[in-house]
Amino acid sequence: MSKWPTKDGQFLIVPASDPISPGAQRHRLTALAVDTFGQVPIIPVRDGSDRLIGALLGTPIDLDRHELPKRLTLSTTITAESVDTAIEAEIYRLAGSYIFVLDLDGLQRIYLDPDGSKSLVYDPATRLAGATAMTLMDEPDYYARLKLDQHRQLDVTHAGWFACGLTAHHGLFRLICNHYLDLASFEPVRHWPRAPVAPSADPAPLFDAMLARIRETVEILRDGADAHVALTAGTDSRFVLSALRPLAQDIDFVTVAAPGAALDVAGARALAGRFNLRHLLLPFRRASRQQAEAWQIRAGHCVGGANMTMHPSVQPLAESFFIGGLGGEIGRGFLWLNAAPETLLDAANIIDRLKLPREPALLDAVAAWLAPIAHFDTLFLLDLAYLELRMSSWAFADAYANPVRGELHPMISRANFEAMLAVPAQMRREGTAFEDAIHRAWPDLLIFPINRYGDWRDPAKRALDILSNPRRVLRKLRQLTLLRRHAV
Repeated sequence: MSKWPTKDGQFLIVPASDPISPGAQRHRLTALAVDTFGQVPIIPVRDGSDRLIGALLGTPIDLDRHELPKRLTLSTTITAESVDTAIEAEIYRLAGSYIFVLDLDGLQRIYLDPDGSKSLVYDPATRLAGATAMTLMDEPDYYARLKLDQHRQLDVTHAGWFACGLTAHHGLFRLICNHYLDLASFEPVRHWPRAPVAPSADPAPLFDAMLARIRETVEILRDGADAHVALTAGTDSRFVLSALRPLAQDIDFVTVAAPGAALDVAGARALAGRFNLRHLLLPFRRASRQQAEAWQIRAGHCVGGANMTMHPSVQPLAESFFIGGLGGEIGRGFLWLNAAPETLLDAANIIDRLKLPREPALLDAVAAWLAPIAHFDTLFLLDLAYLELRMSSWAFADAYANPVRGELHPMISRANFEAMLAVPAQMRREGTAFEDAIHRAWPDLLIFPINRYGDWRDPAKRALDILSNPRRVLRKLRQLTLLRRHAV
């Protein structure tokens, strides 16, 4: 059993009448309070009548005012009738990584940012919500409630995760993006989307506007804090880099030389050398057993894999924001394999596409998730599954575990997701919208191939990937086999 780690960077959301959590700093709202451990930015939110209606936790970025807000004042007075429209218009216009706690006249809710990049779990029995399991329960309770059998069945230590609101603990649930937690019922409620995103005949202006938002997001964060931008050989890294062309000489870029990352290291070095970028190459540092166990606790035992083993490598960024490129795969139909708008979709098919086992509790959870939105076409449902069941459930379950000041992905915002979802289906399958946008913004970046060496090393890499990670190959083969059976 590992030494119990600190709660630094985490929080609890509790009734204001409850006693303050030991070791926490209390931020009182109205009926609610936020108890924070260590450095957790709290931004008060007022409506148009200057009434306190809640708070933002994390790093929201206000592109309209070009600032990291210290307080946010909405343009309208919020009522029970207008609250849904107002939050979509005034909170979800923000970029960055945040949670919004609404505390208004009998309406107490918790909202995530558009991809849930600051995650939240909740316990309906104790009526508590917080960053991770370790903030909601003490050490003996944490281990007593662990679902060890399900953890093994989902292969969480390696590539699996707890999806669709499930967690590694009995009676504890994860809020997933596009849902708010109603603190009256302690039930999640979907608030987006109300309808499919209409396709655009010409996505070029949408992507150009997205590049401008990415550039402004990074510029605001860089001007207010130390920050490093991830640099790899991938599509989304190149897309973000193209957005930063006017700022590129004044930005610090970073790559981790992790096992299996030789292509990313080579691509990053080539880009940095060709375009004279300030580039930090961090050597790989493998986590000790104690470090890996502490990381798992801070992630609630809900994910494992590469981040668990390599997280000490980013320790040099402890005082810096890490700016990544997550979020772009929604614009390329990540889960669309062999699917068409009319393809029949059920819980088993979605789980197969996620490359997860058909574990009974997961089947039930995905079926319940699918039922109220089954009227959407299959491709849009798979987009929502990618955002909610993969990204929100997997990519950000470790939001409080890594040793950086904060992590932020400028492709994640409501406006950016709607832009990517508006790309016609064929263009999304081919991924051309991204390369076309890179070509318009910084064409010389395409001198170097994306996700390839462009020489004899590419077939050698494919062979090495198979030999070095047979578990991944088996998961892919299993996915393809099950999808073919489903189609038949």
